[in-house]
Amino acid sequence: MTEKIQVNLRLPKEVIEQLKAEAERQKRSLNNLLEVIIDEYLNTKKDEKNG
Repeated sequence: MTEKIQVNLRLPKEVIEQLKAEAERQKRSLNNLLEVIIDEYLNTKKDEKNG
């Protein structure tokens, strides 16, 4: 199991509302949605560097 560290993040209310709606559509928690988004972004950047 991967060790997880809690972080605080401030985002505009409108962004949080949009993310919560998307998480609900995908039947995910907001936390899980953010993990997936960040992971996909980092993998894309890694691929660009290695490309």
